[in-house]
Amino acid sequence: MRYYLIRKQKMIQSLKLKIKAVFIVGATLSMLAACSVEPSVNVKHYRLPHLNQPTQGYCDTQTRLVSIDAGIGQDGVMVQESDLLMVEARNNRWLGGLESQLQNSLQRQLTERCEQPLRVTLMQFYGNTQGEAVVAGFWRYQPASEAMIEGAFEQRVPLNDDGYDGLVRALDRAWLNSLADIEQAIKK
Repeated sequence: MRYYLIRKQKMIQSLKLKIKAVFIVGATLSMLAACSVEPSVNVKHYRLPHLNQPTQGYCDTQTRLVSIDAGIGQDGVMVQESDLLMVEARNNRWLGGLESQLQNSLQRQLTERCEQPLRVTLMQFYGNTQGEAVVAGFWRYQPASEAMIEGAFEQRVPLNDDGYDGLVRALDRAWLNSLADIEQAIKK
């Protein structure tokens, strides 16, 4: 009788394990099926247009440095929807990251006196619902044996085209305008 009870308990345990395995396989297949039904998303990766142009010079990263406020240093293009709400685009991303592109740009654009440290910090880099690209921040430049020069910049450039393509082009213009202003201030 004892043998019969032990055998019955083993059969029940074996049956429980089989039911559990079937449940796990079924749940896994259901999740995989749900994933395959997801609509395909067309993710676009943007590069600032001026980076596609050849460059004459290039400064080292030790002397030209860009840093970005954590609120705008995302992978997606940012849009300010209200005074309280910033939205990061899910399907419109920066190719290689925004900070990397801006760093590359700074090294290419401001090539005079490369040995002198220039630090640029961006606090704003986004589009808004008024149809503008907004770029703002501050900079510090340390000429050799002279006092540090520093300043702030802000550019608001209207979008000429709709959509993210238009926004990226306007952000590019605003950034280049900011760099031109910094360059003029440094030359004084």
